[in-house]
Order: sequence, then C-alpha cells, then structure tokens
Amino acid sequence: MEIKILTNKKNELEFEVIGEKTILNPLKYKLLDDNKITLADWRIDHPLLANPRFFLKVKEGNPKTILLKAVRALKKDTDSLRKSIEEMKK
Repeated sequence: MEIKILTNKKNELEFEVIGEKTILNPLKYKLLDDNKITLADWRIDHPLLANPRFFLKVKEGNPKTILLKAVRALKKDTDSLRKSIEEMKK
C-alpha cells in the first residue's frame, strides 16, 4: 500500500491510497471516535479506474499525529481479534 499526500494543511489532510481500500472504513470509524475530528471520510471516483482519497479535518491538533494514533489503535484492535481467533483454534 502506498500513500500519496494531496493536501497537508494545519487542520486538514487529504491523501490518496494506492493499492488498498478495505482498511479505509475501519480507519474512518476509528477516527470518528475522536472528538477532535470534524470530518473523516473517503471516496473513490470509480472502483476500477481510480484510487480512493481519504479526507481528514480536525478541530485541534495535527491531522497526521491524530491519523497515526488512530492507525495504532486500529492495529491494536486487529491484533486482539487475531489473538482471539487463534485461541479458538486450540
């Protein structure tokens, strides 16, 4: 997966995600749990011809820092899920 930054402002971040789109909804909802977020959403012009674009606006703080925090929290959630599934196999 590759990320291409399209807009990087004080309270706003827009980036294109190349080669992946399944993680964007979980990321969106993880970000929306944070009360510093005013907008977290993504769109794709055409699923076969374009890459998804993710939009993030924050009330306060650095959008990249908040995004990284959400990604770490999402990773923790998926690690916990993986562990639970692995324990089911026993």
